[in-house]
Amino acid sequence: MEIRKMIIDGVFYNVLTDDELDDFIKEIEFKKELDMQHERLMNGETETMSIKDFAKKRRARYGL
Repeated sequence: MEIRKMIIDGVFYNVLTDDELDDFIKEIEFKKELDMQHERLMNGETETMSIKDFAKKRRARYGL
């Protein structure tokens, strides 16, 4: 993302297009969601399983 500068009445402002701003907001929201998921995982609030257990459960569910 490139942030352009604009001078209005001698004051520098960072300028983004609407699409760039939307993309920037989505990126921030995605990072916040990742941080929340990480916190839940580290606090033991999210149940985890090994890859072998996941594969066994998937095979059982889909008859593989």
